[in-house]
Amino acid sequence: MAEPSNSDIIKALDVITKKLDTLDSHTTRLEQFQSTSLSAGGSTSFANGNQEARPPKFHKVDFPKFDGTTDPMLFLNKCESYFLQQRVVEEEKVWLASFNMDGAAQQWYMHLQKEEGTPNWRCFSELVEIHFGPPLRANQMGELVACRRTGTVEDYSTRFLERLARVPDPLRERQQIQLFTAG
Repeated sequence: MAEPSNSDIIKALDVITKKLDTLDSHTTRLEQFQSTSLSAGGSTSFANGNQEARPPKFHKVDFPKFDGTTDPMLFLNKCESYFLQQRVVEEEKVWLASFNMDGAAQQWYMHLQKEEGTPNWRCFSELVEIHFGPPLRANQMGELVACRRTGTVEDYSTRFLERLARVPDPLRERQQIQLFTAG
């Protein structure tokens, strides 16, 4: 076996130096994260006189299920909340959401994946909304204005909020109150 040349040794040392620099950078970021975590609600333990950092408590949150029979906007909103709370990376969002689909929604996704491949999260959420949401020709503002109280206030409030959530341009609170009381 031939001995490595000086240039081979220098290249190897450069690689090792870069890896050490990367490791040092990661260590610094981890220390900053731990420091931020503690100041943002993490806790410390003083057992045996040592200060030891503990990660903040996380509540177990179940991922929402979707079968295509309910409002997809609610499902997608719950997905977004879950992703934020659990710090789900972008590449895993569609997989996680599709894994929690049942029935017609799961069949639709299998067909989508077979025909077009796996979309990114933004595209996936738009496609779910288009396929399972109200028709695109629907006039969400018109439906909100036409919403009338025919039963209990609670039923009316639920229907009003469902329609309000679908209005593309946000309304001021005063406008919302006027529309609600007019119904």
